[in-house]
Amino acid sequence: MKICVLGWYGTETIGDRAILAGIISLINQKNNEYKIYLGSLYPFYSKRMLKEDYKLYELLLNRKLEIELFNSKDICELELKIEASDVVMIAGGPLMDLPELHMLKYAFRYAHKKNKKNIIFGCGIGPLFCEEFRQCVLDITKMADVIILRDTISKRNLLDISQKYNYNIDITKIFVSFDPAVECAWKYKINNSYSKNAKKNTIVVNLREFPMEYSKDKSIKDQVNKRIINFLYEIVQNNRDKSILLLPMHYFFIGNDDRYYLNYLLQTHMKNYKNIFVQNKPLSLVETMDKFIDADYAIGMRFHSIVLETILNGNNYILDYTEFKKGKISGFIDDCDKNGFYNERYVCLQNEFSKIDLRFSKNVFEMSDSYYLSNRRIYMKAMSSIF
Repeated sequence: MKICVLGWYGTETIGDRAILAGIISLINQKNNEYKIYLGSLYPFYSKRMLKEDYKLYELLLNRKLEIELFNSKDICELELKIEASDVVMIAGGPLMDLPELHMLKYAFRYAHKKNKKNIIFGCGIGPLFCEEFRQCVLDITKMADVIILRDTISKRNLLDISQKYNYNIDITKIFVSFDPAVECAWKYKINNSYSKNAKKNTIVVNLREFPMEYSKDKSIKDQVNKRIINFLYEIVQNNRDKSILLLPMHYFFIGNDDRYYLNYLLQTHMKNYKNIFVQNKPLSLVETMDKFIDADYAIGMRFHSIVLETILNGNNYILDYTEFKKGKISGFIDDCDKNGFYNERYVCLQNEFSKIDLRFSKNVFEMSDSYYLSNRRIYMKAMSSIF
């Protein structure tokens, strides 16, 4: 089985790396005879990421990873790899307002022409404010043989868009499961024994500058960034006895290297405090996951910092920068937290609020075995017609 994997690779965040590791782990459970052709927007960067994560793949797969990189922006390379593959996969991440969607649409169209199977694997739908990209996403889904979405909100978004454009989508080919990064974090956690008493008196915090593509309201950016600064003051002032680590989830200038914003916060607003630091040296995916495991508490803003913290730490607080009850962060929490653990540990940064009430305690969130296993079975079932 040869699989052409496409998406936002080449500008990998730590979250993207967790997505890819989770996807390959799921494929490995379904069919252990496979080779991956990974399309990358910037192959030199993906090559480095794969090298850093190699030992993680050995742990997850219990075998050598067969993967070949190619430049997905080169149409000749893209077509050759599609022709050499049995399946073309859009693998994780959001289908949202980005010009690269047209590359994915072209790939599916070419694969369809060559009688290859197309699968959308663990993706989100939105934000989609632009009509051009809404139509593009619909065109992509029309050519998909199987669609596995990462949360219930994404399915609702897709059906809403379909209704608006009077397109009768085949709902029998749509499945909803967890984000593939859940698979990566879950497997890493169960394969690594660690002591819950070995915490390092640290609060790990991931923040990002507000990305404008997540709101229709162009005036919201300054409001959100002001709320982030006030929140950070509160953390530092109320936790003088702890070390506070500002942890990036992205280290590449394309896609907004988190270190720029984190160092701005530190040098402009926090320079009088001695217990707050920025992780400037890039960490691998495993090193990042270990930081979450070792922390007393964790606070996340980027989506996959929240996914990893929730599974690996559980004593965490969520800063949602997406639209309330419409975005990927709400989608993840709504699906996995049926008992309301995060009701008092969640705030939507796009909404007005007076104060963030940090509620850390000895209670931690434990993702249930039944949640993980039932969602993994959905992936296995959805792949049955393809693999």
